[in-house]
Amino acid sequence: MRNVLGIIGGLGFLLTTTVAMAQPEPGPAPPDQPAQPLPPPPPPPEPVATVSTTTPAPAVVEAEKKDDGITDHEKVVGKFGVMYFGVSQQPIGTGTAAGVGKGTVQTPVVGMRYWLQERMGIDVGLGFNFFSSSRSVEANGQPENNTDGPAVLAFAVHGGLPLAFAYGKHYKFLLVPELNLGYATQTEAAQNVPAGQPTPPDIHRSGLRFDVGARVGTEIQFGFIGIPELALQASVGLNFRRQVWSASRDANAAAGVPNPESSSIGENAFGTTVQSDPWAIFSNNISAIYYFP
Repeated sequence: MRNVLGIIGGLGFLLTTTVAMAQPEPGPAPPDQPAQPLPPPPPPPEPVATVSTTTPAPAVVEAEKKDDGITDHEKVVGKFGVMYFGVSQQPIGTGTAAGVGKGTVQTPVVGMRYWLQERMGIDVGLGFNFFSSSRSVEANGQPENNTDGPAVLAFAVHGGLPLAFAYGKHYKFLLVPELNLGYATQTEAAQNVPAGQPTPPDIHRSGLRFDVGARVGTEIQFGFIGIPELALQASVGLNFRRQVWSASRDANAAAGVPNPESSSIGENAFGTTVQSDPWAIFSNNISAIYYFP
């Protein structure tokens, strides 16, 4: 039995040795075979989203522009400003040549202000009004009869010298010497004179107004909201006023007017003025001015 086991063990060892000797030894790759590339590296791990627990910062408010140190008044020196000087009730005569009455013509006065320098400017205003009328009558089968009414022409001129005796960033105090001159005229001709009858002479009516005085007030400019060209102002004043209403007619003996006829009414006034005054520079207590950029 032992002999059999020995023989089997010897055969196993011999078989193992023979197989090991038959394996080729490892060596370098043949020169004609290319080298295999290395595999690419693994991709980096995806970042994990994190939730921020901090609150967002408040929006940054745009800082105000720095003050340039120039007043609103200085910005409009050398520029024109458009303004409304008020509604002038220009006087004009009414009625007959021998018995004139007192009438008025509305003459709005608009104009411009120009600052020659920081302390002194100039105001110029002009008012103009012209109107005419006619009447047409057709009755009893008669031809249409047209009658022209008297036309009226009125104008007013305003002049002023605004003086800025004090001013700040958005305001100034003013003293404004002023002069106003107005005139109105009307001619009434006889209408529908029967055939063969002499034509009566025309009636001429007119009115004159003259004011001289001064005002004191303040002007506020809206530079604090970015509009230094826009201003509001108000004032009170003291002035002398002269008004005249006149009417006249030439002589025409054939028409029953042997001698010229005329009459007039004159009034003088001196006192304080407020915005309700017909010739007030500033209407309704406040007047707007817009200066061109």
